[in-house]
Amino acid sequence: MPRFARSLLVALLGLIAGGAWATHNQAGEILVCHVPGNNPLLYEVTIITWTNPNSQADRPDFILDWGDGFLDTIPRESADPIPIAGTVVQRNLYVARHIYPGPGVFILEYIDPNRVADVINIPGSVSVPMSVRTELHITPIAGQDCTPRFLNPPIQNACLGQPWIHNPGAYDSDGDSLSFTPQVCLGGDVVGDHHSDPIEGYLFPDQVSPGANNNYSIDPVSGTITWESPQQMGIYNLAFKVTEWRKFEGNWYAIGSVIRDMQVLVVGCTNRPPELADVLDTCVVAGSNLTFGVQASDPDVGQTITLEALGAPFQVTNPASFNTSPATGTAFGTFTWNTHCHHVRQQPYQAVFKAGDNSNPVPLFDYITANITVIAPAPQDPSATPLGATMQLQWSPSVCTNATGYRIYRRQGLYGFTPGHCETDVPGYTGYVFIGSTTGVNSTTYDDQDLAFGITYCYMVVATFADGSRSIASVEFCNMLERDVPIMTKVSVVTTDNTTGIDSVQWSNAFDLDVAQYPGPYQFKVYRGTGYANPSEEIHVSALSAVLQHPDTNLVVSGLDTRTTPHVYRVDLYSDGQRVGSSNTASSVFITPDPNDEQITLQIGHEVPWINDSYDVYRDIGGTWTLIGTAIGPTYVDTGLVNGTAYCYKVQSRGAYSDPAIASPLLNFSQEVCAVPVDRTPPCPPALTIDNDCEAPLNTLNWTNPNSSCADDTYGYHVWFTDSLGGEMELIATITGAEDTTLLHVDGLSVAGCYAVSAIDTVGNESARSNIVCGDNCPEYRLPNIFTPNGDRQNDTFRPFPYRGVKTIDLQVFNRWGQVVFTSTDPDIGWGGTLLESTEPVPDGVYYYVCTVMMKRLEGELPEVLKGYVHILRSQNGRID
Repeated sequence: MPRFARSLLVALLGLIAGGAWATHNQAGEILVCHVPGNNPLLYEVTIITWTNPNSQADRPDFILDWGDGFLDTIPRESADPIPIAGTVVQRNLYVARHIYPGPGVFILEYIDPNRVADVINIPGSVSVPMSVRTELHITPIAGQDCTPRFLNPPIQNACLGQPWIHNPGAYDSDGDSLSFTPQVCLGGDVVGDHHSDPIEGYLFPDQVSPGANNNYSIDPVSGTITWESPQQMGIYNLAFKVTEWRKFEGNWYAIGSVIRDMQVLVVGCTNRPPELADVLDTCVVAGSNLTFGVQASDPDVGQTITLEALGAPFQVTNPASFNTSPATGTAFGTFTWNTHCHHVRQQPYQAVFKAGDNSNPVPLFDYITANITVIAPAPQDPSATPLGATMQLQWSPSVCTNATGYRIYRRQGLYGFTPGHCETDVPGYTGYVFIGSTTGVNSTTYDDQDLAFGITYCYMVVATFADGSRSIASVEFCNMLERDVPIMTKVSVVTTDNTTGIDSVQWSNAFDLDVAQYPGPYQFKVYRGTGYANPSEEIHVSALSAVLQHPDTNLVVSGLDTRTTPHVYRVDLYSDGQRVGSSNTASSVFITPDPNDEQITLQIGHEVPWINDSYDVYRDIGGTWTLIGTAIGPTYVDTGLVNGTAYCYKVQSRGAYSDPAIASPLLNFSQEVCAVPVDRTPPCPPALTIDNDCEAPLNTLNWTNPNSSCADDTYGYHVWFTDSLGGEMELIATITGAEDTTLLHVDGLSVAGCYAVSAIDTVGNESARSNIVCGDNCPEYRLPNIFTPNGDRQNDTFRPFPYRGVKTIDLQVFNRWGQVVFTSTDPDIGWGGTLLESTEPVPDGVYYYVCTVMMKRLEGELPEVLKGYVHILRSQNGRID
């Protein structure tokens, strides 16, 4: 089979090369889908073509390149094509299965030598084959994927001079996100490598007869194609690519694509299309009923409008419905969808609404799309129960039995969160953080461990689903641990020294301890650690106490290095020699100075179980510790200082537990620290502007002097440049003098590029770079239509008019028999009318040229194809028109 198929393909390609007549294939696509079962590499392909029944050409079987080096001959599902009622079109269906050798990316493609004749935007379409292509990904991200399929046929009619609107009704059964891009039809240069290329000389519809109101575009999200005003009657072939996107670990990946080649016939008629009223995107909680209206009217009096609906909501189990009846003037329809939990998914469902009139000979249509997101309801009945140092969380199973598990979030204290419309998961602005997850719809418990006593902990729970979607968050639910262990309340630096430093440590008793279970006698053991690490060194054992209200709840710790490091402490409670439990760890406050120009920034660090809400900052002024300010967060900036002078500080933190039964405020001093301010502050970035004169060519840069606004010691500037968007910038100029804020620049003959400027102060501090400004070329390249290589030194060579912004060219000149007589890659060309590399003159006459010009632009090198004729005339002097 494979060998026969390959031979047949070569034979077909031979027909193409030989220029066999072709008046057959109008449109086509390749759809591929994994076959459910035990073999992850088994896929089924469906080739659909639309053909002209009046053609003698027919294709009872089709040759497909599976993309893995294997070719297959696929018979048509029916012996004859299936006629499409009311049209001069027939449909052909070819289905086959294939086992791929392993994971990879595979390009499926077919080539049909028989494209219809007289296609306006494909030169010589009768001898240009038709090809379509599908890209299949077999990867861990793509899984066992099915490519999108189309719910609207690809054979359409349009009216001359009237808007033509079409939507293919693309539907992805896997729920992947789809994007749409216009494509050049495939079918060129198939003889050499047996793979089709974009058709040479193909024109998009608005390029056939350029003019006002003739724009052609495809909406990248909805797939709606709009051709504002067809200007020429005849057949057009259009192609577009639909790419599947899937979100994986927070990033989007393309996992496959389908190219569809379709046909539009433009005829003379005056009909105007109907107009659909806007339909808003929305979301619905699974289990709820969604209903909204759709309305369309027609600008032509007496037209009957018919509404239709298609798209994903109508393709699923428990589908939506659309009720409507044809009406004259204005038509109404009602969309209804009783959603279920199996409809929940990350990507919205796209409903496509279509309004058509009944004009003869060509009815026209309007399309509008609505994105409908189905979200899961919130988990219900959550609770938090304290048990020792653990908070036991519990909630009811989600009503959506297809949930795959739950995510749990926590914060200290209640936020007061109410989900907004369509808001799922727990947003970061609430201050909640993800702490863990469970797997399975019935896995509805979670133990949150190693918590601090005296703190109110609040939680929310979210259900998860296989495609990554998440439910609405549960209500907030909160609780505190019981005080059945000691509670740390103080770690304050008393003396700052490298060897004789002193810390004061205090704690409160375990007032909620079950004394029946732990009857005493009671004893504390205190442990210390250096820095913020785990306190593991035992430094104190208290006396025994017969009662829980032990009097020994404070400790003075001496002989420390409190100047260069903080210390952390923990207290363990014992009952009759048995360890009951441990307090949370708490450290001393430690400040780190960051000196800068006429200021010192204090970074305030600690690891404590309570919440510090403010910090009083003291500075040694004349031997007296004086309060100079209060910081709300762990940073304080002391300004207005003198560079080179030493300043000394200490900080007192002020905090409390959530439990009002614990004494507050909790006040703790840091160590004492000194620092000397020094200028390390660069100027602020200049504000940069550009005057881009692409014809001169010249870029004029101007920027602001930071000394006029935010600095007083700017000394000079660095100017940075890249010749393309996103390129790495290089230093092109260093300017001395704060007042010199202008630069003239050109990159050879190009003004395409982007610039930034940084300012430098007198001690060498450099600012961040300014805003980026960009200039661009306005390329121009024109070729004459006559030259006279007669040796009179006037117009003796074929060369462009004065040009700009051109990087390279690829020129080929042909004689009337299609033979190449001259080539060049030099933008100046300078052809003297000789044959190739020889000095033999070519005959006078008209020559055809194709010239690909690489224009140097800001976004990179862009090709422009020039086609035309040049007349060689030696008998008399010529002049370039």
